[in-house]
Amino acid sequence: MHDNLTSPVSGNINYDSMAALQQKRTLAFVNHFILTTVQFLNNFAKQCEQKLMCYENKLEKINASLVLLETRLSSLPEISGPEPTLINQQFETESENTTQPEATTDAEEKTTDVEENPTQTIKPEYMRFVKMVHVGVPLQAVKLKVSLEGLDPNELDIILKV
Repeated sequence: MHDNLTSPVSGNINYDSMAALQQKRTLAFVNHFILTTVQFLNNFAKQCEQKLMCYENKLEKINASLVLLETRLSSLPEISGPEPTLINQQFETESENTTQPEATTDAEEKTTDVEENPTQTIKPEYMRFVKMVHVGVPLQAVKLKVSLEGLDPNELDIILKV
């Protein structure tokens, strides 16, 4: 490294005869650099915070809309009340008409239950999500809501047989 400092271009320079660097000028350059860097970082942080606040406001509006939608859906008698009797009667007649083999395993019983009466396999915590899909709420939005409540969105696919 010492060889790089004493390159043939510089030759033999007598540093004693050179004037010292002006400390005030160097200090002014360093202060200017620090000042502009701090201003840049402050502006950058301010812009990031403004964008985050904008997205937070948008998320709050979406959440409020979702709450209103859920409230409206729960106020509908078709959704909040019991299932229509025609559908239940149809499933009951189908289950009476089908015959099951005498010896079945647990896995076979579950699959035949699904084929005979799909409403029996729906877990209660997924029932309102199934109703949301039947009313016309997009499936991806319902899956997002399912995952936000800590449930498995793949279970919804299984229930809906999508």
